[in-house]
Amino acid sequence: MKISGILGHPLKKPRSIKIWKDYFSRKGINSSMVKFDIKPKNLANFFEYIKVKKNFQAMAITMPYKKKVIKFTDKLDKFATMAGAVNLIIKKNNNLIGYNTDVYGAYLSIKKELQKNNKIVIIGLGGTGQAIFNFLYNKFKKKQFILISRKFKIKRKKNIKIFQSLNEKIFTEKLIIINCTPLGSNLKTDFLKQTPIKSKFLKKIKKQSFIFDIIYSPKETLLSYECKKNKIKYLNGIKMNTLQAKRALSLAFGK
Repeated sequence: MKISGILGHPLKKPRSIKIWKDYFSRKGINSSMVKFDIKPKNLANFFEYIKVKKNFQAMAITMPYKKKVIKFTDKLDKFATMAGAVNLIIKKNNNLIGYNTDVYGAYLSIKKELQKNNKIVIIGLGGTGQAIFNFLYNKFKKKQFILISRKFKIKRKKNIKIFQSLNEKIFTEKLIIINCTPLGSNLKTDFLKQTPIKSKFLKKIKKQSFIFDIIYSPKETLLSYECKKNKIKYLNGIKMNTLQAKRALSLAFGK
């Protein structure tokens, strides 16, 4: 039996496990799909283990390792290179190849909206946020980007503005707003009671704007509720998660 899994810490109920197992069942693939809940101090040893493990085939990568695993790979695909992050590793000929299907899933989820809007706001520049920004910036160099982050640093350019927090001036035009923070997710109990965009700002958002929230669990968050109440177009991360998983499975197993 081949060994497949998902790497992260902490891992609660990753959606990828069910998606991958269902795929294995449909395609007749003899592989496990398990949790690799690895603490940061054990990460290097873990990669030494899978490198020599003959029946290891592939694994999804989730927080907080999407950038940290790059140094353990032998090669990156173009999406991972553009994104500067990895969410899938496949073992081929004893080499670990890093891919990024997150940005693929995100891009297809909002492709139509990207054609309608020239200003993109990204809230949260952690692993996934940076990956999505890097990809979109490389693909749409003429669009305007507004980044909301206290830690992210980049050379200022004409089409990039960085703010430590949201302010009312940001919402004076039609926007695509992408939430890449964990606020609203069930990763922590405190997150469930929070929203990345306060109600006072949601009231200022132009009705033609679009909010893309990469959170997929739970399906309904405080942000989705507020968007519905304020009649703002909203999409959660379920479609992105499903698309990226299908892409990952196609790359890993080729069926």
